[in-house]
Amino acid sequence: MPNITSVNLTDGIPTSGTGTVSTLDNIIGTTGTPSTNVLSVQWTASNTGTFHTVASSATNVTILAANSNRIGATIFNESTQVLFLGLSATAASATAYTVQMASNTYYEVPFGYKGIIQGLWASANGNARVTEMT
Repeated sequence: MPNITSVNLTDGIPTSGTGTVSTLDNIIGTTGTPSTNVLSVQWTASNTGTFHTVASSATNVTILAANSNRIGATIFNESTQVLFLGLSATAASATAYTVQMASNTYYEVPFGYKGIIQGLWASANGNARVTEMT
């Protein structure tokens, strides 16, 4: 069973606890009124996708600017060269990056990341196809 590292709940039930999923029921309870034993999860959906094409470069370039309205983003490396992609304000390089994207590979930006995305290719050839959902 997966481990739950922390549970912080309010509305008359325990405000903290740790354990496995089986003991999570003991922390929040499996019976009771909805006002005291409901764990709520909010999901934000996107109705807008915006396409961007970024020309490959052997020096660091911005793949996607920071955007506080971003819900998600995808990147496809259309180049025949490796794309060194960095989710950081620090410039990406062949030795400092988040992920290496081989030719014709796809990457989904982690949910909730709204910061700048930078990258560079092993050599300039092709493009990155980027879709940003807001």
